[in-house]
Amino acid sequence: MAAKQIQFKIVTPEKILYDAMVEGVSFPTVEGEITVLPHHIPILSAVKPGELKIKINGKEEFFHVTSGVLEVDGESITLLTDAAERANEVNEKRAQEAVERAQAIMSEKRHDEEGYIEAVAEMERALSRIRIAKKHRHGGSRASLNDE
Repeated sequence: MAAKQIQFKIVTPEKILYDAMVEGVSFPTVEGEITVLPHHIPILSAVKPGELKIKINGKEEFFHVTSGVLEVDGESITLLTDAAERANEVNEKRAQEAVERAQAIMSEKRHDEEGYIEAVAEMERALSRIRIAKKHRHGGSRASLNDE
C-alpha cells in the first residue's frame, strides 16, 4: 500500500496542521486546480485561497486553505500556508462578518489602492470559506484522521 501513497503535510506559521500518508491531494493553484498523486514530478507552485481535497483510505477530506506555496519532490507533498481549516470546522458566521468588514473597508479605501486590494483579498478568502462550508455542511466527508 505504501507505493500508492505519498506523505502530505500542511504547515502553518503556528504548527503542522496535517501530516499523513495520502492517496492524492487536489490544490487550488493560481494556474488552476491540480491533483498530486504518488510519484508526481517535482513542482513548486503558488496556491490560492480555496478548497483542498485530500484522498485518504478511499475517503475524501476537505479543507479551506489560504494562499501559500506547494512543494512536491516526488516522495512528499508540503503545503506552506498562512491558514487552513477543515471544511466542517469553518465558522460561517465569522466568515460572513469578515465579508462585511471587508466591504466596509473597501468603501472607505476607494482612493487607497493598497488598502482596497487588501480588503478585496480578505473578502475573497471569507467568501471562499463560506462556499466550502456550505458545500460540505450536509453529508460532506467527515473522515476521521489520525493527525496532530
